[in-house]
Amino acid sequence: MALTPAPDPDGRLACGRDASAVWDRAAAGEPADAHERDCPHCTAAAADARGLGALVHRMAQEQPEPPPSVLDRVMVAVRTELRPHDVLTLPSPHGPARLSRAAAASVLRHTVDAMSGVRARSCRIEQVTDTFSGEPGHAADVRITVTARFGVDLASVTARVRQMVAAAGEQALGVPVRRVDIEVVDVFGGEW
Repeated sequence: MALTPAPDPDGRLACGRDASAVWDRAAAGEPADAHERDCPHCTAAAADARGLGALVHRMAQEQPEPPPSVLDRVMVAVRTELRPHDVLTLPSPHGPARLSRAAAASVLRHTVDAMSGVRARSCRIEQVTDTFSGEPGHAADVRITVTARFGVDLASVTARVRQMVAAAGEQALGVPVRRVDIEVVDVFGGEW
């Protein structure tokens, strides 16, 4: 692509021609007049217009494939979206503290991902309502979906996941975990 000298602020090329008129004629495929054929400024502007048109046309014909990591990035963004009402209430000597469910779920997924032979897919945390007062309690029920490496003992792996999630809930988050439901939704081969 030729390099066109910048037009004046009023849109004229160095030769005095209107730059947009030269571009429009070239982009429409109209033949250049005698001046435009002989003028280096008009020739360069027309070449730029045709080159840009060809580039745009070629790019419009391409059907790009998104990189494989796009879905993972989108899912991370979805999981970490913070909604004001989507918090866990924690007891504190200075009044109730609030912890994002998404952040708490992320900690629990990370705990599972650090284990051998299993990877977390999704995690849902529901704060348990106190049966006496009807108010939200501080304990939580956790529902987590996982994938397991082909050939592992699922009973042993899910028992370990249950133990680790309960411990991480209480120790890392300060949320007593009342129940952990685990669903194995897929298996994978080799190391992940």
